[in-house]
Amino acid sequence: MSNKRPVLLTVLIEPQSFRWYVAGIDLSGTVTPLLCSQKGNFNGYIDQTFDDQTSYLRHHLAGVLQRGCDRLWGRQEKPCQIVFVAEGTFLDAPPELTTRVAEHFVEWMTSPPVVFFVRESDDKDTLLKPIAGEITPEWFEAVITGLPRMISQCGEEDPWELIMTKPSVS
Repeated sequence: MSNKRPVLLTVLIEPQSFRWYVAGIDLSGTVTPLLCSQKGNFNGYIDQTFDDQTSYLRHHLAGVLQRGCDRLWGRQEKPCQIVFVAEGTFLDAPPELTTRVAEHFVEWMTSPPVVFFVRESDDKDTLLKPIAGEITPEWFEAVITGLPRMISQCGEEDPWELIMTKPSVS
């Protein structure tokens, strides 16, 4: 039996910068920054067919999840749920690409379960629009509390372990 503390493994996707951040968020909304990518990290899906875009993003984000789980485990924490939050839909792709990627993770990742949101803003509020999956009200409150804290730390370099993009082979 594990004595590891349960947290939400939270992946923030910035489609505009082709960048991602991974953090743990506990039940109180406390954020533990873990990893981030360089700008342009997942732009390899551009100029691909829809199926290839889907495949690329599924594999790329699965690697992100694996790294995030490894970092949590080393901190004596375990993901009780995976939360994806995209700051809009993927650029230079059909609008349904985001939904297709979200549904893939919800269908194939059952333990821990996955929920995928798109973050939308209007004049007054920032809203999390669920695209796929479910989350308990208690853990959703942790996301609502922790996500602004996570986003505010995204501009800082110190708390994040930067994952370098591998150079492409020509």
